[in-house]
Amino acid sequence: MRRLSTKVLIEGKEVEITNANLNKRGGLSGNQFTFTVPGNNVSFRKYWNKEVTFFLHQDDAYPLFRGRIINTDIIDTYKVKFTATDALGYLGGHQKAQVTLNDNENVDGLSLGAAIKKLITMASLHNIIGTDYIGDSSPIISTTPPIRGTQTILSIIKTLLPLAINTDKDIPRENIVMVKDDGSKPQLIITLQPDLDSSLPVYKFNKSNIVSFKVSNRETPTTIIVTGDTQETNVTYRHESAASALGENFYSVTNPQLKSRAECQDFAAKLFEANLKDQYEYKLSSYYGAYLEENDVIHITEEDSDVNGTFRVVGKSITVKPNQYQIVLNINKRPPILAQFLEGN
Repeated sequence: MRRLSTKVLIEGKEVEITNANLNKRGGLSGNQFTFTVPGNNVSFRKYWNKEVTFFLHQDDAYPLFRGRIINTDIIDTYKVKFTATDALGYLGGHQKAQVTLNDNENVDGLSLGAAIKKLITMASLHNIIGTDYIGDSSPIISTTPPIRGTQTILSIIKTLLPLAINTDKDIPRENIVMVKDDGSKPQLIITLQPDLDSSLPVYKFNKSNIVSFKVSNRETPTTIIVTGDTQETNVTYRHESAASALGENFYSVTNPQLKSRAECQDFAAKLFEANLKDQYEYKLSSYYGAYLEENDVIHITEEDSDVNGTFRVVGKSITVKPNQYQIVLNINKRPPILAQFLEGN
């Protein structure tokens, strides 16, 4: 492990830790930070919902994690384990922030960015979760048909996000919602997945800075069913040779942007190519790259597994022990179109 001097603060006051783990899973999964402190006089009520910030190095200007405590566990007589979740976890995890949408109070006709901003305000979370830099999706979509009833904010975002699929390139790209810290609170930001063929890598990994590297095969869908704005646009795309070589794997998706069977057929072919291109997922362990985030493009040269090219970071975990840390990066773990956002198998 690489040596360092970390800093963990609860409500702005530094606390001593014996170990910690930061897990950023990517997508719309809440990021989680767990840490253990010495002592046995800690109560859940005393620290519940208190803000936690984690700095990998004491002189860092921005924390790697900012969130709120959702649980404490007494490990033994002398140690207490804290669990904290970030803004996305606050929206859809332990807190499950909810809003009620009706004919008078709603997000009808708003773009994705504007809708999220209004939802945060409706839930009175604007002092906890920032939307100052939210931006908007590419392409910009409208929140139609109307959404009604009492729902969690995260479930509404999951309903709207798959409507914004960018097809400007040969490979369909999704928009994602990320959390970035501005120095005072977490900010939600909408960003488009990068085009790996044209994006410059922000970091390079090779045998000099890779501790371990694991390659796993991911199922590639060989039969893809696409439905557009109506059931009449439904098409089934099957790649015969791929099915013979890779097996029969099915995948269904609904994309309301598609208005005809021809558009659905073209989209299905693009989805197949995208999944074929990203048929492997990787785990890279290193002492470097701690500040890499989801959507960052990196270059990997790994001679033993014959991997050489640019890849997208989709998640990471950082394990911290006294004065030491190690990073594991998840790369291309998800297919280009998120399965949890789409209808079907």
